[in-house]
Amino acid sequence: MAWKMDRFTWGVIGVVAVLLLAAVISVTWTGGRGWGEATYLEEDTPSAPVYNAFVALQQGDLFKAREQYSQRILEEADKEPGYGPLSSGGYRDTNSARRLRILSTQPDPNDPDRALVTFEVDTYTSGGLFGGGSTWTRRGTVEVIREDGRWKINAMEFFY
Repeated sequence: MAWKMDRFTWGVIGVVAVLLLAAVISVTWTGGRGWGEATYLEEDTPSAPVYNAFVALQQGDLFKAREQYSQRILEEADKEPGYGPLSSGGYRDTNSARRLRILSTQPDPNDPDRALVTFEVDTYTSGGLFGGGSTWTRRGTVEVIREDGRWKINAMEFFY
């Protein structure tokens, strides 16, 4: 007795094949990282180093992260040997999704090379009872200064 498939079965097989092909193409194009991979800002604004430091610390790019901080902050951070957010022992949280929102930039009226940048970091962690997660927001303000012709963060803020 020969096994015969009807149109419905062929339709289901076709839909599954198309979905598998779409998944393979999606992973190939994005390298498995997702569509919205954050990129660094090249603009010369007071908020750019705040955004770039956040992205660099999330991605574990310590060289790029260190470029965003003033010399005074780098010297202070380097006092702790072996571990720190700007050293090889830096902390990278891979269990939560985080997003930075720049809320405002306030230039100092008395000093054109100084500004305050206010931001919020939204953090979402999965898990919990019945697969639930939790979301919270932390607000902060950092001083940025112009140093060596570029805006740099002049505060011990590492976006934990």
